[in-house]
Amino acid sequence: MKPWLKILLITLGIVGLVGLLALLWVNYRHVIQTFIAQAFDRQRLIDLLRHQGKHNIPLFMAVIAIGSAIPGMPIAAVAVLSGVCFGQWLGFGINVVGIVLGNLLAIYILGKFPHRARPSRFRFITNRLNAMRHPRLGLSIGYAVPMLPTLLVNYAALELNFSLENKALCIFIGSLPVSYLYAFGGNALLFGNTKTAIVAIGLTLLMIGLYEVIRRDQRLKATKQNNVTNEN
Repeated sequence: MKPWLKILLITLGIVGLVGLLALLWVNYRHVIQTFIAQAFDRQRLIDLLRHQGKHNIPLFMAVIAIGSAIPGMPIAAVAVLSGVCFGQWLGFGINVVGIVLGNLLAIYILGKFPHRARPSRFRFITNRLNAMRHPRLGLSIGYAVPMLPTLLVNYAALELNFSLENKALCIFIGSLPVSYLYAFGGNALLFGNTKTAIVAIGLTLLMIGLYEVIRRDQRLKATKQNNVTNEN
């Protein structure tokens, strides 16, 4: 992708994202103003947030989708807010839909132009995902671990030449743990639910450990290939 085109697309994405965030602010401004003007009351805050109506759901989905499509754009704050504003299960669904749509959009854009992941200290991630014996598992894990650059995971999805259905399935599976973490963590933060917060922390540690699965699978495949070479 030519640099000027990349800059143009990212700029358009950021402008659209800022516009959607401004619309969110307009919709929730009176909630914040009302809450600030009164003494802190957790239940009052919950009632104010939860009675804004379901018309804001597409807006949250759009913000998360566009944020997911823009390289390096953090979406955690909005994803947590979805759990705060709509509850854990509905917020979970909003996050899943937004993340899936955003990454599919990013893959579509990358596929429309000549693409090549530039060498970097993260390039080995793409190589390991491509080298796994079970690439669909690796791709799902790549989307599940928020510490991995999603752009390179999307490059790996293109290089693996999966069908649209397989790409969507991998993104969907990978989006489940992070969507749960954000939505249930946000809801737990609002209600002070210690058990859910502990589960969310445990899930974070699990996602960090999932990266080791990629490394282990890649090593096993390399060992198997070496054994075959030696036998020949």
